[in-house]
Amino acid sequence: MKKQLISHELTSRMVEFRRELHASPELSLQEEQTAAKVCARLDQLNIPYRSKVGGHGIVAELQGKGDGPTIALRADMDALPIQEETDLPFASTKQGIMHACGHDAHTAILLGAIELLKDTELSGNVRFIFQGAEELNLGAKAMIEDGALEGVDEIYGLHNLPTLAAGKLATCVGPMMGSVDRIDISIEGKGAHGAIPNEGIDPILCASAMVMAFQSVISRELSPFDPAVITIGSIKAGDANNVIPQYASLSGTIRTFNPKVQVTMKDRIERIMNNIVDSYRCKATLNYTVQVPVLVNHEQPTATVNQAIDAVIGEQYRQEAAPTLAGEDFSLYLEQIPGSFFWLGSGPLENAEAAYGLHHPKFTLNESCLPIGAVVLAEVVKQRLANTKPNEEGKSE
Repeated sequence: MKKQLISHELTSRMVEFRRELHASPELSLQEEQTAAKVCARLDQLNIPYRSKVGGHGIVAELQGKGDGPTIALRADMDALPIQEETDLPFASTKQGIMHACGHDAHTAILLGAIELLKDTELSGNVRFIFQGAEELNLGAKAMIEDGALEGVDEIYGLHNLPTLAAGKLATCVGPMMGSVDRIDISIEGKGAHGAIPNEGIDPILCASAMVMAFQSVISRELSPFDPAVITIGSIKAGDANNVIPQYASLSGTIRTFNPKVQVTMKDRIERIMNNIVDSYRCKATLNYTVQVPVLVNHEQPTATVNQAIDAVIGEQYRQEAAPTLAGEDFSLYLEQIPGSFFWLGSGPLENAEAAYGLHHPKFTLNESCLPIGAVVLAEVVKQRLANTKPNEEGKSE
């Protein structure tokens, strides 16, 4: 892509802000300084806002003319507990914390969109949502409970994708990202000497059997046309090589791509757990946490995103988004109101599919995606607020 989308000055401000955030990342629920930097920038732009929304979240708003709809744009701000391994000159200065998902870029992009829109005559209002705690799947819920969506007609958001070349974007109608549930299982056996196992009840053996049995849900209980994943990411038990411990614990994640499948998973896990613990003479308790639903894009808002991309970037740079079981709490917004979420390519221009992915310690972001993201979000707003007749979902269009 060769054409200049925005001024060099605005691009430079976005890059500088993104790098500032990248060097000083903050974990979910701890985004106080990140939020302060966003507020300072909003003050410079003379944009009214409400801070400390749903934690460290910020809600800013541009008031337009007329009685058109209110369109929301959202960016997340939190980082991950990952040690950065990029050797960038602006790499994280905080041990064990890194913007390995590119939320620093998302925040800079949304600020860029504000600059592009602040002097635009609008036939409705624009709400800008800066959200924390996305990585814990807690932020969107807290923002909604604190009124971030009140009066909003539609919502739009994006996520960078390092395995998609910068300059390209990917959209889709319907399911795009998976649901996220968490399981935590505590198992109690009976401790004993490792050389005298008959005097104990082994919770590690029980836990191992559970890990294997859970996979039968995917292979033998669900249709091959209903994608799902059960991953046990943590097993903890014992401290000595020659001791059968009293306790063991499992922690894992469950992802589905069909809301009807998601609601069945707790009963399946609980049934298998109970049968296994009975067989291995243990006791167990399950803590099952439903975190976010399947992310389902609405048809008309996605058409608006496509029109915006085609208008300012070009149809040849837009492609169909491949489904993924990675989760996003933006799905909670889409449960409440119509909207659309899309991928913004942030990878190298060649062989992007081989780039380090999201959440990798060597994740890097092609900063040429920043002006593209800002321009597309701004154009989405312009497309919507230039056309305010009702749509088929009962919202203003």
